Amino acid sequence: MKDMMKLVEKGDSATLGSYTKALAIPDPQTWYKSTFGVETGLLLANASEPARSSVEADAQTTISSVWNKRMTDIHAIKFEDSCNDLATDKEYPILLLRERNEPLFDVRFYSKSNTGVLWGFFAYVDGGFRYVGEIEKRLPPNYSKRTPGRVQDPSAVKVPGGVQAAKLIHQEMPFYPAVQKSHGQQDDVVLHAVIGKDGSIYDLNLIQGQCAFAKSAIEAVKKWRYSPTKLNGEPVEVDTTITVKYELGR
Repeated sequence: MKDMMKLVEKGDSATLGSYTKALAIPDPQTWYKSTFGVETGLLLANASEPARSSVEADAQTTISSVWNKRMTDIHAIKFEDSCNDLATDKEYPILLLRERNEPLFDVRFYSKSNTGVLWGFFAYVDGGFRYVGEIEKRLPPNYSKRTPGRVQDPSAVKVPGGVQAAKLIHQEMPFYPAVQKSHGQQDDVVLHAVIGKDGSIYDLNLIQGQCAFAKSAIEAVKKWRYSPTKLNGEPVEVDTTITVKYELGR
């Protein structure tokens, strides 16, 4: 990244092109499937294809843009363990989707005023760092991975989170992580939930949230209970989202 920044400074677009061309990931479908599993891997590979196919031109634009804004302080973050406090609330759910310990990286550009831009994800594949894409922007809305062995009732009713919240009859409040609270950090944790016919939570997956907040939210929410939802007088499963807000002063 620093070398590419220097090439932009020199105006050497020809050499810069050789760098950005090498960012393309060879055989992306194989890499995605081996990293995220067949179902999720194929989804991500297909969804990220437009961004990956234009990476050569987009990378030159990105590097030129951060250079023009004098964001020349560069940090590369390596994510091996999914629960990394440096992972954003959009990155952490993606890191959780990995089925093998494939390190992912993002790159952050800062100016002297500490204004930052994040560019990710990257992976080290076939002897080089390759652009994986901003995967969190490529997933369908409210995507969550299926829990192994869990088959959702096909008659489950989709209910907006705000509507389902009115049926909550037992709520355990999540704790505010001490380190994040001391640093003044706030977050909205968004969960995909399947609520059983009896009002208990059968399935719970993370859509958005930083690790510490998400773990706290999941631990509390899995104990929540709702009044059963009925359709034509019969109880049904509910497919919904639950948002847990962590705000200082609440």
